[in-house]
Amino acid sequence: MQSRKTSVDLWHQKPYYSLDAWCKNTYGRKLYKAALDIGCTCPNRDGTLDTRGCIFCSAGGSGDFAASRQLSVTDQLTQAKSLLSSKWIPEPGKPSLIAYFQAYTNTYGDPDRLLSCYEEALSSPEVAGISIATRPDCLSDIILEGLDRLRLLYPDRFIWIELGLQSIHDHTAARIRRGYPTSVFYDAAAKLHARMLPFIVHLILGLPGETRLDLQESIRAVNQVQHHFAGRADDGAVQMPAENLAFFVAGAHVQVRIKLP
Repeated sequence: MQSRKTSVDLWHQKPYYSLDAWCKNTYGRKLYKAALDIGCTCPNRDGTLDTRGCIFCSAGGSGDFAASRQLSVTDQLTQAKSLLSSKWIPEPGKPSLIAYFQAYTNTYGDPDRLLSCYEEALSSPEVAGISIATRPDCLSDIILEGLDRLRLLYPDRFIWIELGLQSIHDHTAARIRRGYPTSVFYDAAAKLHARMLPFIVHLILGLPGETRLDLQESIRAVNQVQHHFAGRADDGAVQMPAENLAFFVAGAHVQVRIKLP
């Protein structure tokens, strides 16, 4: 009889449930993020909301480890494969790259161009799926409809959205120049839920002026997003088991992944 796996096994000997562990448990192998820069900007940079950006965001739009935006998506992936060659050997039929559209706001811009970039990544044989970093106030219906089409075209690839929330508290949002109220995050989460698009929520530990209690309140509030969606049995929503919500720790961020049914 096969023994039941413990949390230590599922967490792969780490003291928290990491994204790495979740990918190994879900896909049966380690996945590697390839950071991409497709030349996007941000409404907090181009003057639409501000020109200074969020206080935690670097001059490179937090995509400092991405390849040059002068390269095509295919060439950036090739460069990423070269950088990973010392620890990863591609195997036929086992795509192991996550094409991570990281720098700036990757749903903000010309929809046709953006969707073309996503598709270029999804068509790569080494790519298991794509993860798109963006803001909750930059999820247009055109982009979401395009992602729906891409999921049909590439059913064996995943598509994730990564939302930069950072804190649930609007007073903190103003201090860090986030540029949108927390209600916008809830609206975006509802839109993604309606389309069954899994998403990752980024929170930041130790933001200026925040206490441990503030961080705990942010985590509880993000948990309530899951409970809100899972608990509405009266309108036909599918009940989600607790393991569909996982916490991943990466540097100064806590990433909360909400997997939709």
